Amino acid sequence: MPVVSCPECEAELKFDKPVEVGERMFCPECDIELEVISAKPLILDYAFDDEEWEEEDWEEEDEEE
Repeated sequence: MPVVSCPECEAELKFDKPVEVGERMFCPECDIELEVISAKPLILDYAFDDEEWEEEDWEEEDEEE
């Protein structure tokens, strides 16, 4: 049974079934949305919407000019 820590609150998350890269879930302790970025080894990271990041990147570039 794979066990991994939440990057936000460090709670131990246990999985009784295989997970796939890109799968999203919520931490039961802090309720933050997480995404599987690697299945072997199991690594979770914060789940971000690509559209939000693209908009922020454009805003930052505009401010620098």
